[in-house]
Amino acid sequence: MLSLVSSSCGGSGGSCSSRLIAKSSCGRSRQSNHILQSLKGKSNSNQRRVASTTTTAAQSSNSSSNNNLPKWTLAAAFGLGATATAMLSSTNNNATNCEEGPPVTVLGLLKDIADKVTRLEATLGGSNKGSHHASSSTSSSSSSSSSRKNGIDIVLGGQWGDEGKGKLVDILSQEYDVCARVAGGSNAGHTIVVNNTKYKFHLLPSGMLNPHATCVIGNGVVVHLPSFLNEIDSLLQHKGFEDAEQRILLSDRAHLVFDFHQHVDGRLEARLGRNKLGTTKKGIGPAYASKAQRNGLRVGDLQDWPYFESRFRSLCQHHVRAHAGLEIDVEQQLAFYKSIADRVGKMTTDTIPYINHAFETNKRILVEGANATMLDIDFGTYPFVTSSNPSVGSVLTGLGVSPTKLRGIYGTVKAYCTRVGEGPFPTELDVQDEASPGYHMKTIGAEYGTTTGRGRRCGWLDIPQMKYSSQINGFTCLNLTKLDVLTGLDTIYVGKAYRDGDGNILEHMPANLRTLEGVTVEYEALPGWKEDISTVKTFEDLPPQAQAYVLRVQELIGVPIRWIGVGPNRLDVIDRGEGWDLNHS
Repeated sequence: MLSLVSSSCGGSGGSCSSRLIAKSSCGRSRQSNHILQSLKGKSNSNQRRVASTTTTAAQSSNSSSNNNLPKWTLAAAFGLGATATAMLSSTNNNATNCEEGPPVTVLGLLKDIADKVTRLEATLGGSNKGSHHASSSTSSSSSSSSSRKNGIDIVLGGQWGDEGKGKLVDILSQEYDVCARVAGGSNAGHTIVVNNTKYKFHLLPSGMLNPHATCVIGNGVVVHLPSFLNEIDSLLQHKGFEDAEQRILLSDRAHLVFDFHQHVDGRLEARLGRNKLGTTKKGIGPAYASKAQRNGLRVGDLQDWPYFESRFRSLCQHHVRAHAGLEIDVEQQLAFYKSIADRVGKMTTDTIPYINHAFETNKRILVEGANATMLDIDFGTYPFVTSSNPSVGSVLTGLGVSPTKLRGIYGTVKAYCTRVGEGPFPTELDVQDEASPGYHMKTIGAEYGTTTGRGRRCGWLDIPQMKYSSQINGFTCLNLTKLDVLTGLDTIYVGKAYRDGDGNILEHMPANLRTLEGVTVEYEALPGWKEDISTVKTFEDLPPQAQAYVLRVQELIGVPIRWIGVGPNRLDVIDRGEGWDLNHS
């Protein structure tokens, strides 16, 4: 079925199809106005019920005082809740009063309510000593919360990895104070092109390209120190990165990947033969295994040499016993780690209080996710997954922050789909046949892994998979990358639904891989375009067919698309800005 959504969309002030609605400058959609009217009705009803208790006070106060009494104070007093309170506050005097940042907290509202009540009592001649005490205590407990505008924003992979997360992080990180990695290890890879210079990151956050950002390697990451230091040394060779090492903080709780972990990784993969998992052989799985078995070593252990040496010898003996034929030069390894202990020690710190203090002092924090949701050890196509949780939960456990500190969750998704390694891939195309769209995607998109150099498998965009990913992560908006790669295709297909062997539509992502491998994908066809879009800077300037594709994908996934990648360079991105949402009414 050919489906073309006609629309004229652009920045936050543009117009969209009937499925899209523009928001006001503070991000509230027109749908909220209907909610406000409903809430106002409830407020009026409640006001009538409490009229008898307020008549005397109203008569004692002049009309200007009553007009100055904010509606949100009444709303809170009438029990409409935090959501109604925040909405009604913005309607006072028919103006939209809002600050950029996360919504006002309940404690902040309680403080404001207490202050208003105190001033009202003073105006009416009342006295309530307890009110002042309550106001003061509330103020002391919530002063930072009520004034906070920043939060922790997260860039995550929505597919099977290699979506282009690093490029968005590089763009966003120019405005952030702290950039962090929270899971995985050197099995991740991001390539960023800046002024025709390629930068490849594996352990370091892409935020290193911002000379003013502090880069944090969180406790959830597993670190191969030789690779880590080589990556730093490589960056130091570029002009402008002389102070790079001083901007890196390495969690003392992060576990270490040793060379023998990598050897074991390769051995285990070789034993699987035709049933191999497609691991990068970077030792990530064995290192997490040591962590789970509680015999691993952490970065901070290196600063207590007798302890480190004793634990390292025991860990080596454990692996030699478990893997026949494995040889480890223990003395050589110990000599190496002793030689780098001081250098690593200067970067090592307890990153948990650092991150939380940064949050409390309104520092802007950006988390760079590694791998992707479909490689998550819990939610991915197990066992063809990585050994960590690349979904949103890893931010909490891998950085040491609470869920209340999270703000924007940005899902990154290619305009088509790729994966490296083994495992089911419902929308996969032939990448060998030169006449196949898959060959087009692989060659035009340069689909080769940053870490392994392996050619990637390519296929059409998979909507059921993306809806599943969005359900898990709660994406607030999407970053659609490599739209330019689809240029030149006459027809572009989107995998819209999975059907089982009986022709029934699957309403969820099956955990059983045999079921997933046996699905039939239902596709929707959209017209392609021939125009070069690599220099396009606004959504309106895209070819109509490209606009229609973006809008249809946005509609099917159910999450607004904010960023659109149109080329390989760091600035080849269209930012539609904040203020786009889907109409679920």
